[in-house]
Amino acid sequence: MKFIFMVILLIFHWFAMKKIGEITSKKFNIKYFKKSVFLAPISIIFSLILIRTIGLSSQEAGFILGDVKEGFRSVCFIGLPLAIISGGLIFTIPKENLKEVKYGEKQVKWEFIYAWIFVGVVEEIIFRGFVQGTLDSMIDGHLFTFTSATIISSMVFVLIHIGNVLYKQETWKAFLSMIPTRLIAALVLGYSFQVSRSIIYSVIIHNLIDGLNMSALYFRKKAIRGKYEA
Repeated sequence: MKFIFMVILLIFHWFAMKKIGEITSKKFNIKYFKKSVFLAPISIIFSLILIRTIGLSSQEAGFILGDVKEGFRSVCFIGLPLAIISGGLIFTIPKENLKEVKYGEKQVKWEFIYAWIFVGVVEEIIFRGFVQGTLDSMIDGHLFTFTSATIISSMVFVLIHIGNVLYKQETWKAFLSMIPTRLIAALVLGYSFQVSRSIIYSVIIHNLIDGLNMSALYFRKKAIRGKYEA
């Protein structure tokens, strides 16, 4: 019953933010990433309300310093290498396939602000603090080194990015092609939360991954445009 309640609250959060986003776009005529920056505090507040509603304590939701040693170990030895590798792989994507990804072209300032500062806080509170924290309080079990809660919350994290397709920031082809990398990233983020019991370190990793990927996309597309202009 608690799982169903969690899913209902998660869907409510998604629809509420979507509706607020649509109203904001029409009233103030601002686009996706600029809008995401301005809506970030609202999303965080909603997530905190969900955490309170589901009955999680601050500790269960990861609002603690946690195991500092394990946290920084996950950042330095798993998160940072993954961020560097994923950013580097951007430069191996064929030019024609880059057209499927709309990031790194317009509103670059707002893309960078959101990717380097806000995305980790916004998404980790909801997916690690709320979803994984709730699942941790409900289910046991492991698969290899990952808990069942880490695995399930990672799958939810991947599927929720269908919203990028609905907002026309990605095509279905791009979304499907990024499922493996997003799942790996989600497992790393979930594992960081799992071993540290704090969202601090998963926030750092998340910002590193998205920030480096966004930066790599921008500089790759800029280099391609420069060649065409030359």
